[in-house]
Amino acid sequence: MQATVELPEAVLQQIEMLARREGATPGDLIRRIVEDHVARSQPSAQRSLNVSLPLIPASETGPIRPVTGNDVDELLPDGHLTA
Repeated sequence: MQATVELPEAVLQQIEMLARREGATPGDLIRRIVEDHVARSQPSAQRSLNVSLPLIPASETGPIRPVTGNDVDELLPDGHLTA
């Protein structure tokens, strides 16, 4: 599908400059901007995320150990949780 969009001259110049810097055409850049905006506007349940896990590799953090209730108790000040 093709569409015609009127843009202010200053915006068009910025798009052309950015497209050149990225090695793209102005049309490709505009298409990507619109696609990104539409994707972000979808309700979160409909979004598809391409995420590879783990987000932070263990090689960067060291070994990860499970957190126990005792660990949490040690971190919280006395009397923080009152029943």
